[in-house]
Amino acid sequence: MILSNLIKLKDEQLSFEGELTSIVLSDAGGTITGKGDATLYGAVYLTYNLTPNPKIAGQGVMTGHASAIDDAGQLNTAALSGVFDRSGHEMKIYCVDDISDGNINLAVVQIDLRSGKIRVDWSQLDR
Repeated sequence: MILSNLIKLKDEQLSFEGELTSIVLSDAGGTITGKGDATLYGAVYLTYNLTPNPKIAGQGVMTGHASAIDDAGQLNTAALSGVFDRSGHEMKIYCVDDISDGNINLAVVQIDLRSGKIRVDWSQLDR
């Protein structure tokens, strides 16, 4: 079966840009946090917990959490899971998000470790 027949995304493509707020690394992986403003969800705070693949340098598993507060004070949270790939200062996370508003988002997170910039592009799953 063709993958594009199995996964449908809503037409609206969403994104936000933000900044990294901390990076804590260890031999077992690390944690990256960031913040930004997403039009749909408001102020967004992100945490990515990274566990490296012991056989492939710069690649591994990500679990995380997001919290967002919109202009009306509505809080949404999300459980994040996916994989990451790092090349030099550039990192991408391919992520599936379970949102407390009932949506499932598919996202690509781009992190520039040198500049401290983060960009998230996502769309909602059309179920």
